Amino acid sequence: MVEVLARLGVGGVSKAGRAPVFRLPTQAASWVLLVFSGGTVLSAALQRHLLEETQSAQHLVEFNVGEAFGLAAILSLVLADSRRCAALAGSDIAVLLLSALAWFVPEQHGVYLATSLAGGWVLFRRRSDRRLAGIGQIWLALSIYELWGKILFKLAYQMIEIIEVGLLYRVGQLFYGGLGVSGASLSIHADWSIVILEGCSSFHNLSLTVLIWISILKIAETPVSLAALRALGLGACLVVAINVARILAMLPSREAFVFWHDGAGSSLVALTSVLAAIVPILLCVEGRACEAGTQP
Repeated sequence: MVEVLARLGVGGVSKAGRAPVFRLPTQAASWVLLVFSGGTVLSAALQRHLLEETQSAQHLVEFNVGEAFGLAAILSLVLADSRRCAALAGSDIAVLLLSALAWFVPEQHGVYLATSLAGGWVLFRRRSDRRLAGIGQIWLALSIYELWGKILFKLAYQMIEIIEVGLLYRVGQLFYGGLGVSGASLSIHADWSIVILEGCSSFHNLSLTVLIWISILKIAETPVSLAALRALGLGACLVVAINVARILAMLPSREAFVFWHDGAGSSLVALTSVLAAIVPILLCVEGRACEAGTQP
């Protein structure tokens, strides 16, 4: 019976050769990985739209782009060559089912507890399988972007705020001669000032930059290299620079603040930041592909 199951790909034999070990066939395993990944993102999206107040276009762009890149990378890893994707063991299925319970946590960020647990498990137990390990890395990148990065940023923002205000002041002096700073408040007029809060930080999009970066590497099946790390650093610097420019553009008036904080300007900044994260690593990947194509 064990031999029949093994031939069918539904089971295997333990190292001791005594008991069958359940394994899900490769094709079914691919569907399980896709359903789990898609279900997590769908649960977060539904909660974002049903349980919370309407979000700005900027937030929708950032969330949807990050999730789209993560799902695209997982889809690429699963479908690129199904024969190279190992079947899931019974313990893997159990962890995925347990992780999926987080879908019902009534908080959109808490949903990504699922990808935290599943990604950690895959990297701990199945890191020798390159494709499964890559999927685990994407799951963890999603959870860091959606959950843990936000918590860490909130805890560390008092220190980050000092650096950020200093950066804004130095750059702002190049454009506004009468720029004044008081704590986290910036002003160029006595009757108008803005306060730099955590949600408006110039650094809050860096986790999205990392998520896009690793997703493109996985889609292109390109390993992390010095050139890829330089592309990540360039993308991060561009994202920070764009957000610094946005904050400084809010200083002249209340109308400028509304445009760049809540209006069309915020959507423009979100799209530009996404492009700044995509273009450097995309050029790096294409350059590597061209080098490989010219080699004899």
